[in-house]
Amino acid sequence: MDMAKIQKYLEKVDLFKGLTPEDMVKIFSKGLTMNCAKGEVIFYKGTEGNQMYVVLGGKVGVFEGQQCIATILPGDSFGEMALVNKEPRSATVIALEDCRLFVLNETTFEHLMTKRVAIRMLFNIIGTLSRRLKESNLRLAH
Repeated sequence: MDMAKIQKYLEKVDLFKGLTPEDMVKIFSKGLTMNCAKGEVIFYKGTEGNQMYVVLGGKVGVFEGQQCIATILPGDSFGEMALVNKEPRSATVIALEDCRLFVLNETTFEHLMTKRVAIRMLFNIIGTLSRRLKESNLRLAH
């Protein structure tokens, strides 16, 4: 997948809502893409991390022990909490099928983005985390 296709695709991702095309080019030029094979562990619960991911293709599962507690599909992001609270990973994430991921690390946030872009993305992350909390609360209530 070339950079133009990745950029076009990621413009639809909630994490990047409200960013200008120029902001996106800057982020994409510093981010990485990676391929994961089905069954590959992307990160383990309890490990330190400073990267977040956006699924470009395929799907990944969020695991608590042996139980898959969430499935993450193309356009969704995961791992944001490592950038926000600097605590160990709260779950293990495994590729459920061959997948392609866009990876952003803490350095990108701290050194390459303007404050305006970083604030916009943090608001988007807060929105994502709030939605997940609400969904989790609804599941627990039923």
